Amino acid sequence: MSFIFWYIDRRDWFSQYRIHTPEEFKQRNRVTVGEVLRSVLFQQAIQTALGLAIGYLTDAGDFRGREEYNVAAWAGRVHRARDVVPWILAILGIDAKMLGQQLQAYKLPLKAPEKPLALLSTVIYPHLGEGLTYGFTTWEIWAAKVIYWIVEPAARFGIAVFFSDSWQYFWHRAMHSNKWMYRNMHAHHHKIYVPYAFGAFYNTLSEAFILDTIGTTLSLMLSGLTIRQAMCFGTISVMKGVDDHCGYRLPWDPLQWFNEQNTAFHDVHHQSWGIKTNYSQLYTTFWDHVCGTICSKSQEEIEQLYEKGRVMAKELQFQKME
Repeated sequence: MSFIFWYIDRRDWFSQYRIHTPEEFKQRNRVTVGEVLRSVLFQQAIQTALGLAIGYLTDAGDFRGREEYNVAAWAGRVHRARDVVPWILAILGIDAKMLGQQLQAYKLPLKAPEKPLALLSTVIYPHLGEGLTYGFTTWEIWAAKVIYWIVEPAARFGIAVFFSDSWQYFWHRAMHSNKWMYRNMHAHHHKIYVPYAFGAFYNTLSEAFILDTIGTTLSLMLSGLTIRQAMCFGTISVMKGVDDHCGYRLPWDPLQWFNEQNTAFHDVHHQSWGIKTNYSQLYTTFWDHVCGTICSKSQEEIEQLYEKGRVMAKELQFQKME
């Protein structure tokens, strides 16, 4: 993905969507592309080795076709949950037995399992259900599949995203608030004033270990993501980090559609006039809004500051050419 953005940059494609000019890239950054690339490759090698070690030491059982077992487990939970329905109806003043009889007598030119209210009837009178599979009704199996393949992963991803964003925000903000932490851990990353894709992970090893290794590991543990889901989460997180530093506001880029946490948002944080704002990283800007650290400048003011930077970079380049 970084190579794609690098190639786009080298070919000067989509220049109308570029946030910074090539002159800014050459004049404003305080570290060479070669230094960034070596540092990133070294860091990625260490994290890859660590990931392989963790994978080797942990159980990879969910690669062995446990889907049917897990669906059956959820079907069992759904099956047991039906006992709660009569109690809920009773609280609402509804006679469950009478309602079940009325629903069973409900006439429609459809087969019994296709009746709109057949699910409720089956819950109240499970012995009336049709299409039993492994002791469960058809609707229980389908409900279990929806929970296992959609609802449960979505909930786990939500937990992982919230914890990851919280971890990233408060550590990132701390590294800007504490002078020692900034000087020894985070200033390294801010040598890049004009962000580009593979510079996203240009960090010190200590920062990478705290923010990425520990943060991601805790997110996965607390959310309970399976190995397969963790791979998806990790892949999306890396892609989002690269995209946030790509330097292009591409209208067709799906990673920039979700919310204001995108390339334009994070690029503000890399500027001298926005470095104390927009600490949120990767998924949401929740904590920036809650803690009042969102950039308060209008879009017009931001564009004026960007234009000022472009002009200064061009003038500096002309001076060096003379």
